[in-house]
Amino acid sequence: MVTPLKLSLENILYKCGEKLMIIKHRKVVDQKSEEAKYYDFDAGGDGAIMIGSCEFIHKVFFCPKCSQNIEFITQINQEDIEIIIKKVISYFKKRNREIFISKSYETKLGRFIENNFNFNDDIILCLHISEKNKESKIYKIPIPILRRKFWERPYYFDISKKKLINFIEKVEHSEEC
Repeated sequence: MVTPLKLSLENILYKCGEKLMIIKHRKVVDQKSEEAKYYDFDAGGDGAIMIGSCEFIHKVFFCPKCSQNIEFITQINQEDIEIIIKKVISYFKKRNREIFISKSYETKLGRFIENNFNFNDDIILCLHISEKNKESKIYKIPIPILRRKFWERPYYFDISKKKLINFIEKVEHSEEC
C-alpha cells in the first residue's frame, strides 16, 4: 500500500539506483479509445460527464538519470519486495534457521535478468531460496507480474511476508514426509 510516509522517504529507482522526484503526469485519453475503459469519464465534478478527449493528471515518480516515469504503486512494490525478503530472513533466523533469498526476473523466453527490465516484457519475479546446513537445493518461486485495472495501470507483484514464510515452511514439511 502506498502511504504518504513511503512517498516521503528517499525513493530510489530499482533499475539504476537514482533518487526519484515526484512530478505531475499528464495523459490525454479519447473516450472512444481502447484504453478509455480504465478511466473514469464521470469524474468531471458536480455530476458532470467528460466527453471526447480528456486530460488526466496524476503524480508519478520520475528518474532524472534515465528519464523514466514510474507509478507509485510499481516503485513502492519493488521497494517492499526487498523489505519482505529481509523480514522473512529475520523471521527464520529467530528460529535458528539461516536461509538465503535472492531475486531475479525471468522473461517469457526463460532468460534471467537482474533489475534492468521493462514491465511490458511480461516478466516473472523469481525468489531463489536456500538454507545453510541443508542439502543444497534452491527453490524458485515464480511470481507473475500483475497489472491493476484502474487508470494509472501500475504493475506489481503480489507477494507478502506471510505467503513467503508459508511457502518455505510448506516445502520443508513436504521434504520431511
